[in-house]
Amino acid sequence: MEARGLRSMRIRRAPQRTARRGAAVVEMAVVTPLLMTMMLGMIEFGYIFMMQQSLTNSAREACRLASLPGTTDAEVRARLQEAMASTGLDVTADMVTIEPATLENPVVRVKVQVPYEDVTLLGVLPSGLFKSWFTQGQASGQGDGDTITQKRIGSSCSMRKEGML
Repeated sequence: MEARGLRSMRIRRAPQRTARRGAAVVEMAVVTPLLMTMMLGMIEFGYIFMMQQSLTNSAREACRLASLPGTTDAEVRARLQEAMASTGLDVTADMVTIEPATLENPVVRVKVQVPYEDVTLLGVLPSGLFKSWFTQGQASGQGDGDTITQKRIGSSCSMRKEGML
């Protein structure tokens, strides 16, 4: 009988789950903004890299056309516009530089630069933050210097002009 009496004399404590639930809510309130910021940053960088690749591909297509004999600058610009149509960016004449080939330098070069504000999804990422990261050399080997400088994202491509000796 004494065993039963000892069991009934035990002090019963209420579960401490309520205090634990409160801590979880506070932790979630602190961590959620950080996680959301990181997620939006990853999405923004992914979108910028996709646009960079689109610029590189468009510059390469325009440069390939420019390397053919008898091609005019207007045809090269039209080809660049056509290649950029899928991105939704409108490339104007001041964003494109075409360097024609000469006898001394038989290489044609097409350079495209788009304002950074036209490329971002959120428009909040400072372009100077990773400036040195993008300008430290030849980015992907598919152009002559894929860079982000002075709030512009761009790419260029050089090819030997066909038919020149």
